[in-house]
Amino acid sequence: MSNNSAMTLGEMAEKIGAILVHTPNPAITITGVSGLDSAHPSHISFLSNPKYLPEAKNTRAGAVIVQKEMADLTCPQLVVDNPYLAWAKAVALFAPDRSPFLSAGIHPTAVVHSSALLHPSVQVGARAVIGSGTIIGENCRIHPGVVIEENCRIGSHCEIHPNTVLHYNCTLGNRVTVWSGTVIGSYGFGYAQEGDTFIRIHQLGTVLIEDDVDIGANVTIDRGATGPTRIRRGTKIDNLVHLAHNVQVGEDCAITAQVGVSGSTHIGNRVKIGGQAGFVGHINIGDDSFVGAKAGVSKSFPEKSNITGYPARPFMETRRSEAMVAKLPDILKRLDALEKQTPSSQPQ
Repeated sequence: MSNNSAMTLGEMAEKIGAILVHTPNPAITITGVSGLDSAHPSHISFLSNPKYLPEAKNTRAGAVIVQKEMADLTCPQLVVDNPYLAWAKAVALFAPDRSPFLSAGIHPTAVVHSSALLHPSVQVGARAVIGSGTIIGENCRIHPGVVIEENCRIGSHCEIHPNTVLHYNCTLGNRVTVWSGTVIGSYGFGYAQEGDTFIRIHQLGTVLIEDDVDIGANVTIDRGATGPTRIRRGTKIDNLVHLAHNVQVGEDCAITAQVGVSGSTHIGNRVKIGGQAGFVGHINIGDDSFVGAKAGVSKSFPEKSNITGYPARPFMETRRSEAMVAKLPDILKRLDALEKQTPSSQPQ
């Protein structure tokens, strides 16, 4: 991947905080980034997993980001403590600037209510709709087809991608990114029964999303039944995640695809959640915990828990149980053999 940006290899090393080794010419031009197997001589690549060492030895990349100097790599090396972090910084240098492709100001087909307050720097794409009383801060990008209902608050430097819906009275902090198809502030799943009939419980709360949160595509975040559903600062949410009413997610969490969290569950700070994990409602997951993929979390866990399985249990307990289950066929065979060797205790 590349764009029109270009810099020397020496400049690249300085920007990502790397030590440049095995290079005859730090002035060579770097125009982009790429994987080891598809890189060209003007590209940067990276090696963080030893299993990709064969690809690194054969790469055509102009330089490879590595954790330590490697004598058996023939190309220049950018040595850093954390190759994956340095790769993230390198990729950011070549991220495309899409702002020229959005309308300067408000597109003529957009519908913006007369009482909405938009900073003059806000860009609003075609057929976007912005409701009454909504306030949008400086340097926000509202892409085509976005719907922002009444009385929303959006901070500065936010980007909302096409066909996102932000329902009424919801709040985004600063530097929030929301990808396409996401719905924020829809009703939570609340019903009471009268005989065989379900009676809707109106959801009177809101959604509060703090600064520096990234939200993937087709995510659904329900408004609170009363009070807010809250996503705290720095959390990153993958595609196809559902957070139900009054869920509270702490700071700097990472929630991967297809996770579902039931109502009023509290997730602490710096919690990492694997794909397709599911949580019942009204439980607490402590700070700095890890929840494995496809875990079924049916009770609360304290801080620094490492849980997996269905139902979710401490990681090593689950692994020991799985190992025992795998041994059951052999155990049954041995038991059958022992029974055949033992005289029957039944009367003849």
